[in-house]
Amino acid sequence: MARPSTERTIQIDTEHILIRVLLPVLTIGAVFGTHIGGLRLLSRTLPQSIDPVCVLLPLDGLVFIGGGLLLERVLKRLWPVARRATLSDRALVLTDRRKKPPQVTRIDWGQRVNVRAWRFTVKRPGRIPRGWYCLALRLLQDEDEAIFYTFMSRKEAERLPDYAHFVRLRSRKETLSNPDLEAVAEQRRLLKLEDARWQDGAEVSREDFAAILATVRRHVEMWN
Repeated sequence: MARPSTERTIQIDTEHILIRVLLPVLTIGAVFGTHIGGLRLLSRTLPQSIDPVCVLLPLDGLVFIGGGLLLERVLKRLWPVARRATLSDRALVLTDRRKKPPQVTRIDWGQRVNVRAWRFTVKRPGRIPRGWYCLALRLLQDEDEAIFYTFMSRKEAERLPDYAHFVRLRSRKETLSNPDLEAVAEQRRLLKLEDARWQDGAEVSREDFAAILATVRRHVEMWN
């Protein structure tokens, strides 16, 4: 009998920029179109004593929720993510199909891995609630580098067994005013890593990020 596979598929950037831009536009367009079409139809069929708007408002809400979910599924099928990772007790493998040929980054847990972790608080509300943490993890092995990140509420982040390893990323202004030269040097290194995360980091779900952390905890001695 074959042993069950311990390999985990890591979904990356499931809400990539194209979907984040098109989804609200198309959803609002669907609500607007449904409202105008329904208004014309109901104006002809309903008695004059009934305001068509009172009938359409609940329908608008249903179209906004249901239509948004449907459009999200359609968009994700039309424009699937170009990056995916697999995680096992042997290696973490990141495949980037945006490159031609696809670029494969492999972090082998049997070899030395350099790990850096940092966090910062989300200041501006949007897709991510204000006050949540962005947690980022850089894995480096020889020339192979992978940066993964996720967003969590403060309480959820602080419950992570590895939370103490995440260094708070300070602003550039705060860093320059710090008299501790060693702390300034560390913050400058983290700021460079944060720039790399912003440019090409891989956003993953909270569950997948926790799974990556658990694997790092088991295999990277210096992390413990």
